[in-house]
Amino acid sequence: MISRDDSKDDDDEWDLRIQKTGCAEENENLQMCFDKTKDWRACQKQLQLFRDCWRRHKDSETDIETKQIGQ
Repeated sequence: MISRDDSKDDDDEWDLRIQKTGCAEENENLQMCFDKTKDWRACQKQLQLFRDCWRRHKDSETDIETKQIGQ
């Protein structure tokens, strides 16, 4: 059984992971849009901005890993 404190730790871990991507602002905007509209379809602009940010992060992460392997 998970206590309330354990789920709080999970939220913090998730927040930290999002912050590490550099996409925390885009994620926050997406979450706020959904909270306001309760409809993902109304949040396509915010979703696309988050996706673009996430891809940039993944691309740069892949570039770093490739450079490290090549050394």
